[in-house]
Amino acid sequence: MDWHGVTIGQALRRSARTWPNNEFVVGMGARITYADFDAQVDRLALGLLDLGIGRGDHVACWLTNGPDWLLTWFACCRLGATVVSINTRYKVSEVEYILRQSDAKALVAMPKYWNIDYLEMIRAMAPDFESALPGRMQVAGLPRLRAVVLWHDADHPGTISLNALMATSHQQANLVAAEQAVAVADPAVIIYTSGTTGEPKGAMHCHQVVIEGQNIARAMHMEPGDKVLGHMPLYHVAGSVATALPAMQHGCCLVTMDEWDAAKALDLIEQERIAIMGGIPTHFFDLLAQPGVEERDTHCLKTAWIGGAPVTPAIARRVKSILHFDALQAAYGMTETMGMTTLSAFDAPIEITCENKGKPIGDYEIGVFDPHTGEPKAVGEDGEIWVRGYLVMQGYYKAPEATKAAITPEGWFRSGDLGQMDGDGYLKITGRAKEMFIVGGSNAYPAEIERFLETSGDIYQAVVCGVPDPRMGEVGFAFVMPSPGASLSREDVINHCRGAIADYKVPRYVHIVADFPRTTTNKIQRYLLQQDAMARFEQEN
Repeated sequence: MDWHGVTIGQALRRSARTWPNNEFVVGMGARITYADFDAQVDRLALGLLDLGIGRGDHVACWLTNGPDWLLTWFACCRLGATVVSINTRYKVSEVEYILRQSDAKALVAMPKYWNIDYLEMIRAMAPDFESALPGRMQVAGLPRLRAVVLWHDADHPGTISLNALMATSHQQANLVAAEQAVAVADPAVIIYTSGTTGEPKGAMHCHQVVIEGQNIARAMHMEPGDKVLGHMPLYHVAGSVATALPAMQHGCCLVTMDEWDAAKALDLIEQERIAIMGGIPTHFFDLLAQPGVEERDTHCLKTAWIGGAPVTPAIARRVKSILHFDALQAAYGMTETMGMTTLSAFDAPIEITCENKGKPIGDYEIGVFDPHTGEPKAVGEDGEIWVRGYLVMQGYYKAPEATKAAITPEGWFRSGDLGQMDGDGYLKITGRAKEMFIVGGSNAYPAEIERFLETSGDIYQAVVCGVPDPRMGEVGFAFVMPSPGASLSREDVINHCRGAIADYKVPRYVHIVADFPRTTTNKIQRYLLQQDAMARFEQEN
Protein backbone atom coordinates (compact mmCIF):
# COMPACT_ATOMS: atom_id res chain seq x y z
CA MET A 1 0.00 0.00 0.00
CA ASP A 2 1.11 3.56 -0.67
CA TRP A 3 0.71 5.76 2.41
CA HIS A 4 1.76 9.06 0.86
CA GLY A 5 -0.99 11.66 1.08
CA VAL A 6 -2.94 9.62 3.63
CA THR A 7 -4.05 11.06 6.98
CA ILE A 8 -4.08 9.00 10.17
CA GLY A 9 -7.88 9.02 10.16
CA GLN A 10 -7.96 7.72 6.59
CA ALA A 11 -5.33 5.10 7.44
CA LEU A 12 -7.54 3.74 10.23
CA ARG A 13 -10.55 3.59 7.89
CA ARG A 14 -8.45 1.69 5.35
CA SER A 15 -7.36 -0.83 7.98
CA ALA A 16 -10.92 -1.22 9.34
CA ARG A 17 -12.17 -2.05 5.83
CA THR A 18 -9.28 -4.46 5.16
CA TRP A 19 -9.23 -6.32 8.50
CA PRO A 20 -12.61 -5.55 10.14
CA ASN A 21 -12.60 -8.60 12.43
CA ASN A 22 -8.92 -8.54 13.40
CA GLU A 23 -8.28 -7.39 16.94
CA PHE A 24 -6.59 -3.99 16.96
CA VAL A 25 -6.12 -3.21 20.64
CA VAL A 26 -6.10 -5.38 23.76
CA GLY A 27 -5.81 -3.80 27.18
CA MET A 28 -7.65 -2.52 30.25
CA GLY A 29 -9.84 -5.62 30.08
CA ALA A 30 -10.99 -4.86 26.52
CA ARG A 31 -10.43 -6.58 23.19
CA ILE A 32 -11.48 -4.32 20.32
CA THR A 33 -11.59 -5.20 16.63
CA TYR A 34 -10.63 -2.78 13.87
CA ALA A 35 -14.26 -2.28 12.82
CA ASP A 36 -15.43 -1.58 16.37
CA PHE A 37 -12.50 0.70 17.10
CA ASP A 38 -13.12 2.71 13.93
CA ALA A 39 -16.78 3.14 14.90
CA GLN A 40 -15.81 4.26 18.42
CA VAL A 41 -13.39 6.79 16.95
CA ASP A 42 -16.23 8.25 14.89
CA ARG A 43 -18.46 8.59 17.93
CA LEU A 44 -15.73 10.23 20.01
CA ALA A 45 -14.78 12.59 17.19
CA LEU A 46 -18.39 13.72 16.99
CA GLY A 47 -18.51 14.17 20.75
CA LEU A 48 -15.36 16.30 20.65
CA LEU A 49 -16.91 18.42 17.90
CA ASP A 50 -19.93 18.98 20.14
CA LEU A 51 -17.54 20.00 22.91
CA GLY A 52 -16.09 22.69 20.67
CA ILE A 53 -12.94 20.88 19.53
CA GLY A 54 -12.14 21.31 15.85
CA ARG A 55 -9.39 21.44 13.30
CA GLY A 56 -6.28 23.15 14.67
CA ASP A 57 -7.25 22.76 18.33
CA HIS A 58 -4.97 21.02 20.81
CA VAL A 59 -6.14 18.24 23.13
CA ALA A 60 -3.78 17.23 25.94
CA CYS A 61 -3.78 13.50 26.69
CA TRP A 62 -2.72 12.57 30.24
CA LEU A 63 -3.54 8.87 30.15
CA THR A 64 -1.65 5.64 30.57
CA ASN A 65 -1.39 3.08 27.78
CA GLY A 66 -4.72 1.57 26.79
CA PRO A 67 -7.65 1.88 24.39
CA ASP A 68 -8.64 5.36 25.66
CA TRP A 69 -5.28 6.91 24.75
CA LEU A 70 -5.57 5.52 21.25
CA LEU A 71 -9.23 6.52 20.91
CA THR A 72 -8.39 10.08 21.92
CA TRP A 73 -5.53 10.35 19.45
CA PHE A 74 -7.32 8.83 16.48
CA ALA A 75 -10.50 10.81 17.13
CA CYS A 76 -8.50 14.04 17.20
CA CYS A 77 -6.69 13.05 14.00
CA ARG A 78 -10.01 12.30 12.30
CA LEU A 79 -11.37 15.79 12.95
CA GLY A 80 -8.10 17.66 12.44
CA ALA A 81 -7.19 18.37 16.06
CA THR A 82 -3.75 17.72 17.55
CA VAL A 83 -3.00 15.53 20.57
CA VAL A 84 -0.50 16.91 23.04
CA SER A 85 1.03 13.92 24.84
CA ILE A 86 1.73 14.31 28.55
CA ASN A 87 3.91 12.03 30.63
CA THR A 88 1.77 10.26 33.25
CA ARG A 89 4.50 10.72 35.86
CA TYR A 90 4.63 14.48 35.52
CA LYS A 91 3.59 16.62 38.45
CA VAL A 92 1.63 19.87 38.69
CA SER A 93 4.26 22.35 37.54
CA GLU A 94 5.35 20.15 34.62
CA VAL A 95 1.82 19.55 33.36
CA GLU A 96 0.76 23.14 33.89
CA TYR A 97 3.72 24.30 31.81
CA ILE A 98 2.80 21.99 28.92
CA LEU A 99 -0.91 22.88 29.05
CA ARG A 100 -0.08 26.56 28.94
CA GLN A 101 2.74 26.35 26.40
CA SER A 102 0.81 24.06 24.07
CA ASP A 103 -2.42 26.13 24.15
CA ALA A 104 -4.38 22.99 25.04
CA LYS A 105 -8.13 23.50 24.71
CA ALA A 106 -9.09 20.27 26.47
CA LEU A 107 -7.38 17.91 28.91
CA VAL A 108 -8.18 14.19 28.84
CA ALA A 109 -7.04 12.63 32.10
CA MET A 110 -7.42 9.80 34.62
CA PRO A 111 -9.07 10.65 37.97
CA LYS A 112 -6.76 8.38 39.99
CA TYR A 113 -4.27 5.68 39.04
CA TRP A 114 -1.21 4.04 40.65
CA ASN A 115 -2.28 5.75 43.90
CA ILE A 116 -1.75 9.08 42.13
CA ASP A 117 -4.56 11.60 42.52
CA TYR A 118 -4.71 13.29 39.13
CA LEU A 119 -7.86 15.21 40.01
CA GLU A 120 -6.04 16.80 42.93
CA MET A 121 -3.31 17.96 40.57
CA ILE A 122 -5.90 19.31 38.14
CA ARG A 123 -7.47 21.17 41.05
CA ALA A 124 -4.10 22.75 41.80
CA MET A 125 -3.81 23.94 38.21
CA ALA A 126 -7.46 24.94 37.77
CA PRO A 127 -8.93 25.61 41.25
CA ASP A 128 -12.52 26.19 40.06
CA PHE A 129 -12.76 23.46 37.42
CA GLU A 130 -15.41 21.52 39.39
CA SER A 131 -17.91 24.36 39.07
CA ALA A 132 -17.26 24.88 35.34
CA LEU A 133 -19.37 23.74 32.44
CA PRO A 134 -17.27 21.47 30.17
CA GLY A 135 -16.47 23.40 27.03
CA ARG A 136 -16.79 26.77 28.77
CA MET A 137 -14.13 26.56 31.46
CA GLN A 138 -12.16 29.71 32.25
CA VAL A 139 -8.80 29.32 34.05
CA ALA A 140 -6.65 32.37 34.73
CA GLY A 141 -3.31 30.62 34.29
CA LEU A 142 -4.51 28.45 31.40
CA PRO A 143 -6.42 30.87 29.18
CA ARG A 144 -7.01 28.39 26.32
CA LEU A 145 -8.26 25.47 28.44
CA ARG A 146 -12.02 24.95 28.10
CA ALA A 147 -12.72 21.39 29.27
CA VAL A 148 -11.53 18.52 31.41
CA VAL A 149 -12.48 15.09 30.05
CA LEU A 150 -12.07 11.93 32.12
CA TRP A 151 -11.46 8.47 30.74
CA HIS A 152 -13.93 5.56 30.56
CA ASP A 153 -17.16 6.49 32.30
CA ALA A 154 -15.52 8.37 35.19
CA ASP A 155 -17.85 10.90 36.80
CA HIS A 156 -16.77 14.09 38.58
CA PRO A 157 -18.20 17.63 38.85
CA GLY A 158 -17.03 20.00 36.13
CA THR A 159 -15.94 17.17 33.82
CA ILE A 160 -17.35 14.92 31.14
CA SER A 161 -16.23 11.38 30.42
CA LEU A 162 -15.12 9.88 27.12
CA ASN A 163 -18.05 7.46 27.29
CA ALA A 164 -20.49 10.35 27.78
CA LEU A 165 -19.02 12.18 24.79
CA MET A 166 -19.43 9.07 22.68
CA ALA A 167 -23.05 8.62 23.80
CA THR A 168 -24.40 12.05 22.90
CA SER A 169 -26.53 12.55 19.79
CA HIS A 170 -24.56 13.84 16.83
CA GLN A 171 -24.91 15.22 13.35
CA GLN A 172 -22.91 12.78 11.19
CA ALA A 173 -22.58 15.42 8.47
CA ASN A 174 -20.45 17.51 10.82
CA LEU A 175 -17.84 14.76 11.03
CA VAL A 176 -17.85 14.17 7.29
CA ALA A 177 -17.12 17.85 6.70
CA ALA A 178 -14.46 17.95 9.40
CA GLU A 179 -12.73 14.84 8.09
CA GLN A 180 -12.66 16.13 4.54
CA ALA A 181 -10.96 19.33 5.71
CA VAL A 182 -8.02 17.56 7.35
CA ALA A 183 -4.73 17.99 5.48
CA VAL A 184 -1.70 15.71 5.65
CA ALA A 185 0.39 18.71 6.72
CA ASP A 186 -1.82 19.36 9.78
CA PRO A 187 -0.01 18.60 13.05
CA ALA A 188 -1.22 15.24 14.37
CA VAL A 189 0.76 15.09 17.59
CA ILE A 190 3.00 17.26 19.75
CA ILE A 191 5.43 15.20 21.78
CA TYR A 192 7.45 16.99 24.42
CA THR A 193 11.08 16.18 24.89
CA SER A 194 11.94 14.66 28.25
CA GLY A 195 13.28 17.91 29.66
CA THR A 196 16.46 16.38 31.07
CA THR A 197 18.08 19.74 30.28
CA GLY A 198 16.07 22.94 30.30
CA GLU A 199 12.30 23.18 29.79
CA PRO A 200 10.59 20.61 27.56
CA LYS A 201 10.04 21.52 23.92
CA GLY A 202 7.07 20.26 21.92
CA ALA A 203 8.11 18.54 18.69
CA MET A 204 5.31 18.77 16.11
CA HIS A 205 4.69 15.93 13.67
CA CYS A 206 2.06 15.90 10.94
CA HIS A 207 0.12 13.01 9.37
CA GLN A 208 3.19 12.02 7.35
CA VAL A 209 4.05 9.82 10.32
CA VAL A 210 2.08 7.11 8.48
CA ILE A 211 4.98 6.92 6.02
CA GLU A 212 7.27 6.14 8.93
CA GLY A 213 4.77 3.55 10.13
CA GLN A 214 5.02 1.85 6.75
CA ASN A 215 8.82 1.92 6.90
CA ILE A 216 8.96 0.41 10.38
CA ALA A 217 6.46 -2.34 9.62
CA ARG A 218 8.30 -3.32 6.44
CA ALA A 219 11.69 -3.34 8.16
CA MET A 220 10.40 -5.43 11.07
CA HIS A 221 8.42 -7.87 8.88
CA MET A 222 5.08 -7.00 10.50
CA GLU A 223 2.20 -9.04 9.11
CA PRO A 224 -1.59 -8.93 9.62
CA GLY A 225 -2.48 -10.74 12.84
CA ASP A 226 0.91 -10.23 14.48
CA LYS A 227 0.66 -9.34 18.16
CA VAL A 228 2.73 -6.28 19.13
CA LEU A 229 3.66 -5.58 22.76
CA GLY A 230 2.59 -2.03 23.63
CA HIS A 231 4.59 -1.35 26.76
CA MET A 232 6.45 1.70 25.46
CA PRO A 233 4.54 4.78 26.72
CA LEU A 234 2.11 6.10 24.13
CA TYR A 235 2.97 9.63 25.25
CA HIS A 236 6.44 8.94 23.88
CA VAL A 237 7.33 8.76 20.18
CA ALA A 238 8.48 5.16 20.62
CA GLY A 239 5.03 4.11 21.79
CA SER A 240 2.82 6.15 19.49
CA VAL A 241 4.64 6.63 16.17
CA ALA A 242 7.05 3.69 16.26
CA THR A 243 4.69 1.07 17.72
CA ALA A 244 0.97 1.91 17.57
CA LEU A 245 0.93 3.38 14.07
CA PRO A 246 2.73 0.58 12.18
CA ALA A 247 0.58 -1.96 14.03
CA MET A 248 -2.61 -0.13 13.02
CA GLN A 249 -1.57 0.26 9.40
CA HIS A 250 -0.77 -3.42 8.93
CA GLY A 251 -3.58 -5.31 10.64
CA CYS A 252 -1.62 -6.13 13.78
CA CYS A 253 -2.92 -6.26 17.35
CA LEU A 254 -1.43 -3.91 19.94
CA VAL A 255 -1.37 -5.54 23.38
CA THR A 256 -0.99 -2.61 25.76
CA MET A 257 0.60 -2.48 29.21
CA ASP A 258 -0.33 0.35 31.57
CA GLU A 259 3.19 0.24 33.04
CA TRP A 260 6.34 -1.77 32.56
CA ASP A 261 6.46 -4.95 34.62
CA ALA A 262 8.88 -7.56 33.30
CA ALA A 263 7.05 -10.49 34.91
CA LYS A 264 3.73 -9.40 33.40
CA ALA A 265 5.40 -8.73 30.06
CA LEU A 266 6.79 -12.26 29.99
CA ASP A 267 3.32 -13.63 30.79
CA LEU A 268 1.79 -11.58 27.97
CA ILE A 269 4.42 -12.78 25.51
CA GLU A 270 3.44 -16.36 26.27
CA GLN A 271 -0.33 -15.92 26.61
CA GLU A 272 -0.93 -13.53 23.70
CA ARG A 273 1.83 -15.01 21.50
CA ILE A 274 3.60 -11.69 21.03
CA ALA A 275 5.60 -11.51 17.79
CA ILE A 276 6.93 -7.92 17.79
CA MET A 277 8.27 -5.69 20.54
CA GLY A 278 10.91 -3.10 21.20
CA GLY A 279 12.56 -1.24 24.01
CA ILE A 280 15.62 0.22 25.60
CA PRO A 281 18.31 -2.14 26.94
CA THR A 282 16.79 -1.88 30.44
CA HIS A 283 13.64 -3.67 29.28
CA PHE A 284 15.64 -6.60 27.98
CA PHE A 285 17.86 -6.66 31.09
CA ASP A 286 14.66 -6.94 33.14
CA LEU A 287 13.23 -9.77 31.03
CA LEU A 288 16.44 -11.78 31.22
CA ALA A 289 16.53 -11.29 35.01
CA GLN A 290 13.17 -13.05 35.48
CA PRO A 291 13.46 -16.38 37.32
CA GLY A 292 13.12 -19.32 34.96
CA VAL A 293 13.16 -17.18 31.82
CA GLU A 294 15.08 -19.89 29.95
CA GLU A 295 12.14 -22.28 30.35
CA ARG A 296 9.44 -19.87 29.17
CA ASP A 297 7.79 -20.42 25.80
CA THR A 298 8.83 -17.31 23.90
CA HIS A 299 9.33 -18.96 20.50
CA CYS A 300 6.49 -16.77 19.21
CA LEU A 301 8.82 -13.74 19.25
CA LYS A 302 9.80 -12.69 15.74
CA THR A 303 11.82 -9.52 16.25
CA ALA A 304 12.44 -6.56 18.49
CA TRP A 305 14.08 -3.22 18.04
CA ILE A 306 16.52 -2.21 20.76
CA GLY A 307 17.78 1.34 21.18
CA GLY A 308 17.70 4.48 23.27
CA ALA A 309 21.07 3.59 24.80
CA PRO A 310 24.21 1.77 23.66
CA VAL A 311 23.66 -1.94 22.99
CA THR A 312 26.46 -4.21 24.18
CA PRO A 313 27.33 -7.56 22.58
CA ALA A 314 26.71 -9.42 25.83
CA ILE A 315 23.10 -8.26 26.17
CA ALA A 316 22.33 -8.52 22.44
CA ARG A 317 23.47 -12.13 22.12
CA ARG A 318 21.71 -13.23 25.32
CA VAL A 319 18.45 -11.54 24.33
CA LYS A 320 18.39 -13.20 20.93
CA SER A 321 19.28 -16.67 22.18
CA ILE A 322 17.41 -16.86 25.50
CA LEU A 323 14.21 -15.15 24.33
CA HIS A 324 14.32 -16.97 20.96
CA PHE A 325 14.01 -13.94 18.68
CA ASP A 326 14.41 -14.55 14.97
CA ALA A 327 15.96 -11.08 14.77
CA LEU A 328 17.15 -8.30 17.05
CA GLN A 329 17.38 -4.93 15.31
CA ALA A 330 19.45 -2.01 16.59
CA ALA A 331 17.40 1.20 16.42
CA TYR A 332 18.47 4.82 16.53
CA GLY A 333 16.03 7.69 16.67
CA MET A 334 14.72 10.67 18.57
CA THR A 335 11.54 12.58 19.26
CA GLU A 336 12.30 15.09 16.52
CA THR A 337 12.68 12.44 13.79
CA MET A 338 9.58 10.29 14.34
CA GLY A 339 11.37 7.91 16.68
CA MET A 340 13.27 5.60 14.33
CA THR A 341 15.93 7.09 12.06
CA THR A 342 18.00 3.97 11.39
CA LEU A 343 17.40 0.29 11.97
CA SER A 344 19.55 -2.74 11.34
CA ALA A 345 18.09 -5.14 8.80
CA PHE A 346 15.89 -8.04 9.91
CA ASP A 347 18.35 -10.57 8.49
CA ALA A 348 21.53 -8.70 9.45
CA PRO A 349 24.05 -10.72 11.50
CA ILE A 350 23.92 -10.13 15.24
CA GLU A 351 27.32 -8.44 14.98
CA ILE A 352 25.60 -5.47 13.32
CA THR A 353 23.27 -5.08 16.30
CA CYS A 354 26.18 -5.47 18.69
CA GLU A 355 27.93 -2.57 16.96
CA ASN A 356 24.87 -0.28 17.24
CA LYS A 357 24.70 0.10 13.48
CA GLY A 358 21.75 0.70 11.19
CA LYS A 359 20.61 2.13 7.88
CA PRO A 360 17.81 4.52 6.90
CA ILE A 361 14.51 2.70 6.47
CA GLY A 362 12.86 5.26 4.19
CA ASP A 363 13.34 7.91 1.55
CA TYR A 364 15.15 10.56 3.60
CA GLU A 365 18.73 11.68 4.07
CA ILE A 366 21.23 11.04 6.86
CA GLY A 367 24.65 12.64 6.94
CA VAL A 368 27.60 13.04 9.30
CA PHE A 369 28.92 16.59 9.50
CA ASP A 370 31.45 18.69 11.34
CA PRO A 371 29.23 20.39 13.96
CA HIS A 372 31.23 23.63 13.74
CA THR A 373 31.80 24.07 10.01
CA GLY A 374 28.90 22.06 8.58
CA GLU A 375 31.29 20.24 6.27
CA PRO A 376 30.54 16.55 5.61
CA LYS A 377 32.82 14.04 7.30
CA ALA A 378 34.53 11.24 5.42
CA VAL A 379 33.64 7.59 5.80
CA GLY A 380 34.90 6.33 9.15
CA GLU A 381 35.20 9.81 10.70
CA ASP A 382 33.16 10.94 13.68
CA GLY A 383 30.82 13.88 13.29
CA GLU A 384 27.39 15.13 14.24
CA ILE A 385 24.45 13.20 12.78
CA TRP A 386 22.09 15.31 10.67
CA VAL A 387 18.76 14.19 9.20
CA ARG A 388 16.72 15.73 6.37
CA GLY A 389 13.35 14.84 4.86
CA TYR A 390 9.77 14.07 5.85
CA LEU A 391 11.10 12.37 8.99
CA VAL A 392 12.04 15.72 10.55
CA MET A 393 9.55 17.45 12.82
CA GLN A 394 7.72 20.55 11.64
CA GLY A 395 9.42 22.43 14.47
CA TYR A 396 9.10 23.05 18.19
CA TYR A 397 5.71 24.53 19.03
CA LYS A 398 5.94 28.26 19.70
CA ALA A 399 9.74 28.06 19.98
CA PRO A 400 11.12 29.64 16.80
CA GLU A 401 14.61 30.23 18.19
CA ALA A 402 14.95 26.64 19.36
CA THR A 403 13.64 25.44 16.00
CA LYS A 404 16.11 27.65 14.17
CA ALA A 405 18.97 26.30 16.28
CA ALA A 406 17.91 22.70 15.61
CA ILE A 407 17.11 22.86 11.86
CA THR A 408 19.48 24.44 9.34
CA PRO A 409 18.19 26.70 6.53
CA GLU A 410 18.73 23.73 4.20
CA GLY A 411 16.37 21.57 6.27
CA TRP A 412 18.90 19.45 8.13
CA PHE A 413 17.95 18.55 11.72
CA ARG A 414 21.04 18.65 13.93
CA SER A 415 20.72 15.72 16.29
CA GLY A 416 23.51 16.54 18.74
CA ASP A 417 24.51 12.88 18.47
CA LEU A 418 27.87 11.66 17.25
CA GLY A 419 28.26 8.93 14.66
CA GLN A 420 30.16 7.77 11.62
CA MET A 421 29.28 6.16 8.30
CA ASP A 422 31.09 3.04 7.20
CA GLY A 423 31.85 1.80 3.70
CA ASP A 424 28.69 -0.31 3.61
CA GLY A 425 26.39 2.63 4.32
CA TYR A 426 25.78 1.81 7.98
CA LEU A 427 25.49 4.60 10.54
CA LYS A 428 27.21 3.79 13.81
CA ILE A 429 26.33 5.80 16.91
CA THR A 430 29.36 6.75 18.93
CA GLY A 431 27.84 9.04 21.56
CA ARG A 432 26.45 12.46 22.30
CA ALA A 433 28.52 15.43 21.14
CA LYS A 434 28.24 17.03 24.56
CA GLU A 435 29.22 13.76 26.29
CA MET A 436 32.55 13.33 24.51
CA PHE A 437 35.57 14.26 26.60
CA ILE A 438 39.17 14.77 25.57
CA VAL A 439 41.97 13.00 27.43
CA GLY A 440 45.39 14.41 26.63
CA GLY A 441 44.25 15.41 23.15
CA SER A 442 42.49 12.12 22.40
CA ASN A 443 38.71 11.99 22.01
CA ALA A 444 37.06 9.59 24.45
CA TYR A 445 33.51 8.47 23.73
CA PRO A 446 31.43 7.23 26.67
CA ALA A 447 29.46 4.76 24.55
CA GLU A 448 32.63 2.97 23.51
CA ILE A 449 34.01 2.73 27.06
CA GLU A 450 30.63 1.65 28.47
CA ARG A 451 30.41 -1.02 25.79
CA PHE A 452 33.75 -2.46 26.91
CA LEU A 453 32.98 -2.23 30.64
CA GLU A 454 29.84 -4.28 30.13
CA THR A 455 31.81 -7.14 28.61
CA SER A 456 32.70 -8.02 32.20
CA GLY A 457 30.31 -10.58 33.63
CA ASP A 458 30.38 -8.72 36.94
CA ILE A 459 29.22 -5.41 35.42
CA TYR A 460 25.49 -5.11 34.72
CA GLN A 461 25.52 -1.58 33.30
CA ALA A 462 27.89 1.39 33.23
CA VAL A 463 27.75 5.12 32.55
CA VAL A 464 30.91 7.10 31.83
CA CYS A 465 31.46 10.85 31.77
CA GLY A 466 34.44 13.20 31.86
CA VAL A 467 35.82 15.22 34.78
CA PRO A 468 38.68 17.74 34.82
CA ASP A 469 42.29 16.67 35.24
CA PRO A 470 45.18 19.12 35.68
CA ARG A 471 47.52 17.10 33.49
CA MET A 472 45.34 15.38 30.94
CA GLY A 473 42.60 17.99 30.62
CA GLU A 474 39.88 15.45 31.31
CA VAL A 475 39.69 11.84 32.46
CA GLY A 476 36.91 9.28 32.71
CA PHE A 477 34.57 8.85 35.66
CA ALA A 478 32.59 5.59 35.60
CA PHE A 479 29.38 4.81 37.45
CA VAL A 480 29.04 1.04 37.54
CA MET A 481 26.11 -1.15 38.56
CA PRO A 482 27.23 -4.71 39.45
CA SER A 483 25.51 -7.78 38.07
CA PRO A 484 23.13 -9.49 40.51
CA GLY A 485 25.14 -11.35 43.12
CA ALA A 486 28.47 -9.96 41.96
CA SER A 487 31.01 -8.39 44.29
CA LEU A 488 32.71 -5.51 42.55
CA SER A 489 35.33 -2.97 43.60
CA ARG A 490 36.93 0.05 41.97
CA GLU A 491 40.09 -1.97 41.44
CA ASP A 492 38.14 -4.76 39.71
CA VAL A 493 36.72 -2.29 37.22
CA ILE A 494 40.03 -0.66 36.43
CA ASN A 495 41.83 -4.00 36.19
CA HIS A 496 39.22 -5.14 33.68
CA CYS A 497 40.18 -2.19 31.48
CA ARG A 498 43.94 -2.06 31.85
CA GLY A 499 45.72 -3.54 28.92
CA ALA A 500 42.47 -4.21 27.09
CA ILE A 501 41.60 -0.68 25.96
CA ALA A 502 43.77 2.39 25.37
CA ASP A 503 45.09 3.94 28.57
CA TYR A 504 43.29 7.21 27.98
CA LYS A 505 39.97 5.36 27.89
CA VAL A 506 40.47 3.65 31.25
CA PRO A 507 38.31 5.42 33.88
CA ARG A 508 40.36 7.20 36.49
CA TYR A 509 37.48 7.28 38.93
CA VAL A 510 34.90 4.56 39.63
CA HIS A 511 31.77 4.73 41.76
CA ILE A 512 29.72 1.58 42.40
CA VAL A 513 25.94 2.22 42.38
CA ALA A 514 22.78 0.19 42.97
CA ASP A 515 21.00 1.94 40.09
CA PHE A 516 21.08 5.14 38.03
CA PRO A 517 18.81 8.19 38.11
CA ARG A 518 16.27 7.76 35.35
CA THR A 519 13.57 9.68 33.51
CA THR A 520 9.96 8.50 33.71
CA THR A 521 10.54 6.64 30.44
CA ASN A 522 13.40 4.76 32.18
CA LYS A 523 16.21 6.50 30.32
CA ILE A 524 19.33 7.17 32.35
CA GLN A 525 19.67 10.86 33.24
CA ARG A 526 23.26 11.37 32.26
CA TYR A 527 23.31 15.02 33.14
CA LEU A 528 22.58 14.14 36.80
CA LEU A 529 25.41 11.63 36.79
CA GLN A 530 27.68 14.27 35.25
CA GLN A 531 26.78 16.62 38.10
CA ASP A 532 27.35 13.83 40.64
CA ALA A 533 30.72 13.01 39.07
CA MET A 534 31.82 16.64 39.30
CA ALA A 535 30.75 16.84 42.94
CA ARG A 536 32.59 13.63 43.83
CA PHE A 537 35.64 14.78 41.88
CA GLU A 538 35.74 18.04 43.82
CA GLN A 539 35.44 16.18 47.13
CA GLU A 540 38.35 13.92 46.27
CA ASN A 541 40.62 16.69 45.00
